[in-house]
This record gives sequence, C-alpha cells and structure tokens, in this order.
Amino acid sequence: MKYASDFRAIARQALHGKWLISVLTAFVASLIGAQIASGGGSSGSNSNSDSNISLDQYLAPEALNFFRVMLAALLAFAAVGLIVSLIIGGAGKLGYARYNLNLVDGREARFGDLFSQFNMLGDGFLMNLLVGLYTFLWSLLFVIPGIIKGFSYAMTPYILSEHPEYSPNYAISLSREMMDGNKFRLFCLGLSFIGWSLLCALPGIIALAFVLVGNFLLLPLLAVSLVGELFLAAYMEAAQAAFYREVSGTEIAAPNPADAW
Repeated sequence: MKYASDFRAIARQALHGKWLISVLTAFVASLIGAQIASGGGSSGSNSNSDSNISLDQYLAPEALNFFRVMLAALLAFAAVGLIVSLIIGGAGKLGYARYNLNLVDGREARFGDLFSQFNMLGDGFLMNLLVGLYTFLWSLLFVIPGIIKGFSYAMTPYILSEHPEYSPNYAISLSREMMDGNKFRLFCLGLSFIGWSLLCALPGIIALAFVLVGNFLLLPLLAVSLVGELFLAAYMEAAQAAFYREVSGTEIAAPNPADAW
C-alpha cells in the first residue's frame, strides 16, 4: 500500500520535463471547470446586508476602489465560469483525467487530451449533475456526510474516461466501491499539500496586506501566487491520478518513487 509521499513522488517523476504543458493544461482546465483534485468541491459566499461596519472607515480610498473593481470582475468571471462549467465542465474533467492518467502511465500526455472527451458532453454533464446532487442530498444530513461522499465519488471521472461505455451512474457506483476503505487515504493525500498551498498563498497575502493601506507596489505578487497555485494544481492532479491507478488496481509500469527528486 502506497502513502501520500509515494503518490507525490510518482507525480513529480511523471511531471519531470512536462511541467510547463501540465501547468498550461491546469490553467485551461480551471477556466472550464474541469479540475478534479484541486477543484472538485463547491463554494459559496455569505453576505450580511445588515452589517453596520463600513469598510471605508478602515481602508484607504485607493484600496476601496481596487477591491470594488476586483469584486465586480470576480462576480462577472464567476457567472461566465459557472455557465461554461455547467455545459462543458464534465467533459473537460473526463479529458483532464485522460491527460493525467497518460502522464502517470508514462505515455504521451498532450494538451489536446483535455478536449478529447467532448464527444461525451452529455455523459459529462450528467456525471457532474449526479455527483453534485448526491453530495448535496448527503449534505442535508450534515456537512460531514457530504464531504465524505465527495471523497467516495472522486474516482468517477477517471473511471468514465477509461470506460466510456459505462453510464455515469454506474461509474459513480464503481467509484463508491473503489473508495470503500480508501477515503481517508485520499484525504491525507490532499492534506499533504497544505504546506505548498500556504507557501503559494503567501505572496498574495503580502500583496493584499499592502493594498489595504493603499500601497500597490507589491501587487505583482498576486501573479506569483497565481502561478504557484497552477503549479500546485498540476502536481495535485498528477498525484490523484497515481492514487486512482493504485486503488483501481490498474497501475501500468508505475515509476519507482525512490527515483523521483
């Protein structure tokens, strides 16, 4: 049985010499809602319109204007992204699964793999719909069951990508069986990247701290954080593909983790 460090080592070896294409693929995958390991969950935001706290009491005018523009841009981007994700995100996940499986198998992984499953738009849409619906229904019991079920369904894109003859619901059932006894292992794999995640976020946090006082000198650090997050996303996706190969019993000439740097 492999551990999180083993999957990370396999991912690093698979990514050796292919970081740039993998980062580009991760970037486009994020634009179309095709993330698997690094963006499978949903997020929401809460606003309190009754709050009596006014940010302009604490922030410089330049910072307020900056955050207003950023918020408007993010809302517009989120709206467009949601529509795109609903339509093609599922097929994109199948293609991204194909890309990362080719990567960890030592086969040729091409940027075009991301779009190779667009003939399965219907199945991809149904997969996303069912996974989201089942996770939501379990979340009604409490938050924790929904999170656990999210791990149960995590292998669905890989299964459906390799077996297009399966129905999305059957692929979900197979993922649930495959993850029986392995959900905590996948949780630990994701948790093992927390240090890298904090490191990637640090430049952006520093930049925003300066923006709060009206100093935009370090604003380019936001781009540093973004690039770092893309490298991390490519790393996490490759590691999860390696995880799938192990739990599914379909490892193909798996690299030796001891040879990875």
